[in-house]
Amino acid sequence: METHIRRDGDRVWIEGVVSWSFGERASSIHAAQASAMAAIGESVSYDHLVGVSGLAFRMQLSKHGFCPSSPHPACGFRCLTRSSQALPVNIRVFELKPESGCTISKIRGAVVESIDRGVPVEYGNEEDGLIIGYQKRGEEWLCLHPFRKDGESYYVETGEPWGVAVFTDRKSDMPSPNKMAIEALEQAVEMARADGAGEYFLGFRAWEEYISRLRALDAADDGMRKDAMLGNAWIYDCLVQHRRSASSYLRTIAGEFEIDAAHQLTSIADRYSRISDQVLTDPNHRAISIAPYPFTLQDGETWSSAMRAEQVTRLEDAAKLEHEAIRLIEHAIPMLVSS
Repeated sequence: METHIRRDGDRVWIEGVVSWSFGERASSIHAAQASAMAAIGESVSYDHLVGVSGLAFRMQLSKHGFCPSSPHPACGFRCLTRSSQALPVNIRVFELKPESGCTISKIRGAVVESIDRGVPVEYGNEEDGLIIGYQKRGEEWLCLHPFRKDGESYYVETGEPWGVAVFTDRKSDMPSPNKMAIEALEQAVEMARADGAGEYFLGFRAWEEYISRLRALDAADDGMRKDAMLGNAWIYDCLVQHRRSASSYLRTIAGEFEIDAAHQLTSIADRYSRISDQVLTDPNHRAISIAPYPFTLQDGETWSSAMRAEQVTRLEDAAKLEHEAIRLIEHAIPMLVSS
């Protein structure tokens, strides 16, 4: 990605920063980080960040219905630490919390300084985007966000975020990719075998609860089904995307290990790619035809019992592959440690 700092009156922005769509990168935190790294010439892929964080292997479901927060990496069992460690630059986080002592003027100053260096700033409320410029001496930000203008052009943000992450100096050394891969896989097993994390079910328990809730919707009223539809589509879509990232990540890091261990990782990747591109999706590898969003239904079409039954069958088949993948990971970890 080739970027340049541009100035027009009191407006300063980084030209050439590329946004993303939720249809391809469901984790906005990792997507924002990958896009920011590309803008400063660093090659850190989205799939790598999702994989090394452990999010690629997590299945999580709110204990309070089909809440869209279920797949978010900052909710429940957090999946953020190693992805930050995997970035080649340090991060300075500013949060607008009473206990932090941080002020919006301090944040605006840090944003201006970063943009003047040619480095986008990650910002977030419920989902994250990128600050790519400012105007009025930093009182207003020029932002890219997949929820605004489909991420295709910037918009002006005058409100206050929950926080921002400024990418600062380059790290003097990086953690071992082998060690982080092993830790990610150990986390995958931990999450799969756990019952929950706070207000969320985890792992195989989450798979079971998800399937059970979908079945129960047949006996629910129209209002409950309508309320569940958006959350269900997002949770299902994220599950597909995360398992696709798991496969990509494992195939990429396999080359860091000896041949037998690499073969094990490739075999595990095969299970995850079958989940994402065969079992849970249609022949075009799409999830929305199985778990539709409300806005994807055609006029007069409803989220029918038959559609939910098909989704349940696919989830049951995917859960079997998930069990296989976790067993293979448990078997592979000692080999990876000694590799």
